[in-house]
Amino acid sequence: MNRVLPIALGISLAGALLFPAGADDSAPPTRAEIEGMMGLPSDGERLRGVRDTVGFVVGAEQAEELIGRAIDGESLSLQEQDRRLGMSAGRGFIGGICPHDDHLYAAPVYVHLTERITAPRVLLIGVFHGARRWHLENRLVFDAFDAWHAPWAPVPVDPLRQELLEALPADDVIVDNGMHDMEHSLEAILPFLQHRNRDVRIVPILVPYMGWEQLQTLSDHLASALSTLMIAHGWELGRDLAVVISSDAVHYGEDFDYAPFGTDAEAYLRAVEQDHALIEEHLAGPLRAEALEGLLHELVDKDDVRRYRIPWCGRFSIPFGLELLRKTAAALGMPVPAGYPLRYGSSLSEPEPVFSDAARRGGLGYTAPSNFHHWVGYAAVGYLFDPVTPPPRGD
Repeated sequence: MNRVLPIALGISLAGALLFPAGADDSAPPTRAEIEGMMGLPSDGERLRGVRDTVGFVVGAEQAEELIGRAIDGESLSLQEQDRRLGMSAGRGFIGGICPHDDHLYAAPVYVHLTERITAPRVLLIGVFHGARRWHLENRLVFDAFDAWHAPWAPVPVDPLRQELLEALPADDVIVDNGMHDMEHSLEAILPFLQHRNRDVRIVPILVPYMGWEQLQTLSDHLASALSTLMIAHGWELGRDLAVVISSDAVHYGEDFDYAPFGTDAEAYLRAVEQDHALIEEHLAGPLRAEALEGLLHELVDKDDVRRYRIPWCGRFSIPFGLELLRKTAAALGMPVPAGYPLRYGSSLSEPEPVFSDAARRGGLGYTAPSNFHHWVGYAAVGYLFDPVTPPPRGD
């Protein structure tokens, strides 16, 4: 399969190459320059726009069609997932890992997590692909927008954001709308969250470069602040708030400077097998700090965290977000969250979607090639408190 639509605004499948080698020495872009790159520019500090409007749904009609088709196509798998995990109508995940790549490629994976996020507010933990342009590390990036664009209506930022900012040490955070304008790893998830809950609210946070020690410090501080506020508000994980972490899995091929197994069908299967092994070893089962530290050092050079070993986007967002979830649960007196792999796919594994002419005319297209020389993997992982006992055979 080789699907190509050369679009100037496309950034997703090539997201790892947004800032090639040498970009570290360039000046950060101005807000005006960033808005010139956005498919739908932000409205001042009021409404955050959309960075990428090509491979992603923007309007309600597009979103209804794409997400509806994804859910229909995954209906049996979603039913089996609910059965396997004991998911009743009112029960949602307390957290999870979700892709952020092209909706045309990855929508079937998104819905396995997002359709089971039932909390009215979501702490969104995102990748900051552009951190090197700002020479930014060791701090969390918050925004100051009132709301973010989403297909049916703007999604408000929850007042929890300001409460967290007031509770955190000043050196832990930076508040910068331009940085959030530059990044697409959170906006991609919003249509799916809003499809599930039209009244959803968010707290967006980007995680740039950081080593394990700093990741521990920042997750300690945020978990302490979050759990204190949740107790004060009477909130529960899963019921009132969920933590959703943005990440794509392996970026494979010469364009990503990563093709250790070659670039043929056998290489594809070996790279997918490697992704599954990382998921099972580090993300499945009860959350453990040592497993998350192990994942970080599988994905980046321990001595220089700016260097990939395996190009997953979420090399920092995943261990940070899951440590935040683990520590928050502990502070609330809850059991250790456990991870359940829900769905894996890739830009090569899914069938060619069929959409209406109206959806295509609305800008829904491909942003990059997908073939054995350039493809991306996607994983959805859900987190629950209760241990899940597989149902008896034939049940």
